[in-house]
Amino acid sequence: MVRVKPFKAYRYDEEKAGELSKLVTPPYDIIKGEKIDHLQALSKYNIAWIIKNKSEDTDTESNNQYTRPRIHLDKWVKEGVLKQDDSESFYVYGQEFEIEGKKLFRFGFIGLIELEEFATIAPESGEFTGVLQHEETFPKDIEDRLSLCRSCMANFGQIFVIYPDQEGNVDSVLERNMKNDPVGEVMDDAGIRHRLWQIDENNDIHEITTLMREKFIIIADGHHRYKTALALSKEYPELESAKYRMLTFVNISNPGLVVLPTHRLVQNIEDFSQESLLKQINEYFDVETYDSSNAMFELMEKMFEEGKHSFGLFMDDGKFYAMTLKNFSIMDTLLSDKSEELRRLDGAILHALILDKMLGIDKDKLAQGTVKGGGYVSYIKGIGDAVDESIKLVKGSAQAVFFMNPTRVDEVEAVSKNFECMPQKSTFFQPKVWTGFTINKLR
Repeated sequence: MVRVKPFKAYRYDEEKAGELSKLVTPPYDIIKGEKIDHLQALSKYNIAWIIKNKSEDTDTESNNQYTRPRIHLDKWVKEGVLKQDDSESFYVYGQEFEIEGKKLFRFGFIGLIELEEFATIAPESGEFTGVLQHEETFPKDIEDRLSLCRSCMANFGQIFVIYPDQEGNVDSVLERNMKNDPVGEVMDDAGIRHRLWQIDENNDIHEITTLMREKFIIIADGHHRYKTALALSKEYPELESAKYRMLTFVNISNPGLVVLPTHRLVQNIEDFSQESLLKQINEYFDVETYDSSNAMFELMEKMFEEGKHSFGLFMDDGKFYAMTLKNFSIMDTLLSDKSEELRRLDGAILHALILDKMLGIDKDKLAQGTVKGGGYVSYIKGIGDAVDESIKLVKGSAQAVFFMNPTRVDEVEAVSKNFECMPQKSTFFQPKVWTGFTINKLR
């Protein structure tokens, strides 16, 4: 059972805080380096001062990157920069964007969910409800978010989840409310239009709550944040508000639900040999060699449409390799304890056959990386100039980059229903759900 409920969100008062576009940000895990400084320079009230406060050489136990956000939050509430809504509400969150020349609109609702452990099969019915995960996580990143939550006792960033509603019953309630004027609107630097509508009519709230009760949800983006919320609820069992977490819920059937690939940059491997890697790859893959990335991606896309498993590779030898798996049976051997749905994932094939078997990057070595980078594998989101940037990195200090096709939404659902997890960063739902439109204080 999925138990959702409305809440009184804290939202920016633009009369005191200034323009909303200078206050809200992408999620914490994609704010890095100079981007942090850029966002914080936009306004002293930018949410990046809280979700990505930087460490300083003079940090102490009482004054550090986690205690400073609490001071900001308390001050902003006291000054009225952040103001709590008067009524319990759900919030419609919509994003208009463009992918490869196609205009899309994705919308869902923001609300609280009663936290529960990840779903298992009910003994009596053989069915399940509740929360499903689909990706492995990095322990280091969970500790980072938990430290911030302990200090501030608030939810800032969204957890983006998807749920089945082929009939669009929940969407019809949301669409009805989107006819009203939005309570927040931002056009970001990437040309994505973000809008927020408030749902505070009791009948609409009751309908959403009732419709969601018998559904299940899959975490699309925010596994670290959900696990952080679970950990916090166990640390504060007496705190009723800690039993709930703010989420953004989107219908799996929403036509604006888009998944893009995440590429793998390989680095820091001792005794790395291009020749040895190519020899092993040729044993299991049909390999085509090109002088340009365009030709490589064209073949990858063609294989993707045919349901085949194809990858790209660049190793700073002036060539681009498109490689398509010859025989799937090797995965039955490498992942014999996993479901067929998981064994057939491109991400599982790349991690088990190439990263682990060929390059020796096992789970322990993968765990040395974080969403901040480092370790043996870094993750490059397939958008913008990501391809060119990853090629530059290989020409610099990295050793290779493996290019991926996207994971399909139905693959995410199938693996999740088996209570299995894909390799880290198997999905990249675009656009990201932004932070700062609504804040849920726990006390």
